Amino acid sequence: MPEFRSRRDFFRLAGAATAVAAGAAVLGTAGSAEASPSETFPSGLSTLGATEKAFTSIDGVPIYYDRNGSLQRLTFYCTNTFYNRLVTWKRRLVAISAGAGSAYSSLSYFATAGTYVNKPGAHGLGRAIDIDQVVWSGAACRPINLEYNSSTLSVRRRYLALDAVTRGTFRYVLDGWYDAAHRDHIHADDTALPTVCLTSSRSDTVFVQATCNAFIGSSLAVDGAWGSLTQTAFATASSRLGVTGDTHTSSTAWITWTERAAARGFANQAF
Repeated sequence: MPEFRSRRDFFRLAGAATAVAAGAAVLGTAGSAEASPSETFPSGLSTLGATEKAFTSIDGVPIYYDRNGSLQRLTFYCTNTFYNRLVTWKRRLVAISAGAGSAYSSLSYFATAGTYVNKPGAHGLGRAIDIDQVVWSGAACRPINLEYNSSTLSVRRRYLALDAVTRGTFRYVLDGWYDAAHRDHIHADDTALPTVCLTSSRSDTVFVQATCNAFIGSSLAVDGAWGSLTQTAFATASSRLGVTGDTHTSSTAWITWTERAAARGFANQAF
């Protein structure tokens, strides 16, 4: 197997492979760092059904592979359970973004670097997706364009809104602040549920730090270390969002937090 410098190199070399009956083909390459030492990928998970669901759309919205700006309609694969979670994610995106105005009146398409991949980890289980783009009728969020690092606040807020909706649906979400491997996509998988916010998680912590900076004007270092400054900023953000309950142990509280943060992000409003 050749060594690929990037997921783009992979597709140039491997081509647009389609899954065969044995489910051994590869679609997408996914980020190379799926878990930090403190977020070890769960062991003993079954690969059974990793390619049982073939799809070219999520709940009616087309999904493409985007290579060098050219959208390609490929067939993607995952477990039935993971696809159902993708549907939940899509519907939450629609419901939350719709409140931000006519630009978000309908979803046009998704673009991804892949779902099932014949490799170890969540992608090899058919339980992960790499999100490159989400495009509405009059707006778009494009992680593929490194929007997490945009100099435009409204663009960063929209990226964080997509990030927030994704975190409310999936447990492991790795974004541009997590590491360099995820600077051009958002990785999401459901290998550990329920969805909560863990102070021991680098992924959750960098998201909270970036969100507090973008929405309440904090000047936190986005370093993944949950210290007293992060705790104070998070408490302020939670209060302004009107979220009660323990977001670190209650999935309901954390989902409420992510939904309210996402609504502000799509509307480009501070907390």
